[in-house]
Amino acid sequence: MTRRMTSTTCEAREARRRALILGATGGIGAAVARHLARDGWQLLLHGRNGERLQELCASVANERPPVANERPPVANEREPFGPPVANERQPFGPPISFPGDLTEWAADPKTMPPLEPVDAVVWCAGQCELAPAKMLRAKALERLLRVNLVAPLVIGGWLVRKGALRPGGTLVFIGSESAQAAGEGFAAYAASKGGLASAARVLAREWGDPEKGPGIAVHCLEPGTVDTPMTRELIATFGGLKDGHEQSMIPPETVAAEVRDLLARAAQ
Repeated sequence: MTRRMTSTTCEAREARRRALILGATGGIGAAVARHLARDGWQLLLHGRNGERLQELCASVANERPPVANERPPVANEREPFGPPVANERQPFGPPISFPGDLTEWAADPKTMPPLEPVDAVVWCAGQCELAPAKMLRAKALERLLRVNLVAPLVIGGWLVRKGALRPGGTLVFIGSESAQAAGEGFAAYAASKGGLASAARVLAREWGDPEKGPGIAVHCLEPGTVDTPMTRELIATFGGLKDGHEQSMIPPETVAAEVRDLLARAAQ
């Protein structure tokens, strides 16, 4: 399903339970949030649309698994069903919303809100614009590169430099198989995802060795066509994509399950 580039394996470490998902309101990001919530992770969920982000946080909070030793909630006027309760399986509360524009943060990382250290960062944010190569224009290409390449590299580096991604943590980029093989009209998108995949290999070497750097594992997953609202919109706009992509689309849950399993292995 995916092609993966992975850093040098760091030393075994205890379970990590706090993750930042960037682009959580998209199809893949929301699926990753649900999977990690079921595993008891404390989640910080990022999105540009505040209303959609709040809805996602409420939905994901319901995914947290029930625990037998959880004490009964205490009702009060403001919280008639009681506040969220931490326990051994769920050491944290419900998801925390982390709204903002990634391209603006990339232009000046100092504008990012304060962030308590996390053990994993999953970069699900992305954009796809299709056009014949002969019709490419600098403005559209630069916009795509800012979202798919510049923002993940600048913000990823900032999080590592500031210790917001803990030493020994894990950084996962959601790339695309278009980096390796793409159809007509995908030149700009393939370039942005190809750049991300190449950069991830460098980051894996630069950050992966705990004796020379922060000991952060860097992964880039490259799924095929994923069945997300963005993909469906592209298929509706560009009819020629339907026959080649619609029948072979991957459910976002499949990608999310691989992210979950990857993080579980990294925590061992």
